[in-house]
Amino acid sequence: MRILNNNSFIATILNKRWFQHVSYWVLFVLFFAFAWGTHDDNYIKTISVELINLPVKIALVYVVIYYLFPRFLYQGKIWLFIALFLSAILIASVLQRITDNLIIVDTFFPEWTKEPTLNIVQLIRGAVNISSVLAIPMTVKLMEYLSNIQQREQALAKDKLEAELSFLKNQVQPHFLFNTLNSLYSLILKRSDQSLEVVLKLSDLLRYMLYETNAAQVQLHKELESIKSYLELEKIRYGSRVELSLNIWGEQRGQTIAPMLILPFLENSFKHSTRGFNGHAWITIEIGIKENDFILKVENSVPEEIIESPTASGIGLQNVKRRLNLMYPNNHDLKIESSADSHQVVLKLKLKEQV
Repeated sequence: MRILNNNSFIATILNKRWFQHVSYWVLFVLFFAFAWGTHDDNYIKTISVELINLPVKIALVYVVIYYLFPRFLYQGKIWLFIALFLSAILIASVLQRITDNLIIVDTFFPEWTKEPTLNIVQLIRGAVNISSVLAIPMTVKLMEYLSNIQQREQALAKDKLEAELSFLKNQVQPHFLFNTLNSLYSLILKRSDQSLEVVLKLSDLLRYMLYETNAAQVQLHKELESIKSYLELEKIRYGSRVELSLNIWGEQRGQTIAPMLILPFLENSFKHSTRGFNGHAWITIEIGIKENDFILKVENSVPEEIIESPTASGIGLQNVKRRLNLMYPNNHDLKIESSADSHQVVLKLKLKEQV
């Protein structure tokens, strides 16, 4: 059991298992020797009695905590553990009664009358007496076991969370790449000179995705740069058909954010505003940073011809909602509102400081 969490000499000694065990038995003998010795102030006699009875008590403790606990109690074999536990106490009580009659009564208490070794009353009294030695070791061992279970559950929950987040993030990236490649394909078919610029922008984004987004958090300014690159790609794709407004305000001073968190909202704004339209669409994006408060507002037009509800979301938006719940529990607020001619998303969350 770890008592002190530092590397000092005293901590090293106190954390040694052998030191803890020896200390327990020394304190146990001294405590009961003092408790019984107050009767006649003969502490040497009571220490001697405790030392004679000590081997049986040591055997009982180690059988219980190092054999019965791991083999039966920790395995869920409760009734078998109880039966063996009571049997161990009974055997220890019998051994102590033998020691009492053969050594202790004759040597230290000759005036006492010897009771039969298997006297029921004496066995029960001896069992209750000898059980006291188990109180602290059993409590400590159970606390260690429960602590280890809690640590394992926390580790499993963390691993599960990281795996789920990785899965969700990896779903967002192919979704974005699929949309961008579609745009590039259409430009190539039109033999547009802008296809080369798209390839360069896409190269920058892929570099960011491959080398920057593997961490749970990325620098905010890098995430915003990737957003700007994405918007440049969409401006090339739609040209004058979409009126795009971007406003970024606030001070960026080392904050971090989950990677690929903003992109799905922007993707959906283009999808909602351009699906089935023949006229002119508009998208307004505002990103604000005030200390560690991050605010994203995305509003876009909705064509009259659209039949599907504008609140419908694709894979990317569903994933980002799940990631927000996992990575920013109780630290984010997401509102999605729609009207007859517009669709608005407002996201507020608490940023983390770069360590």
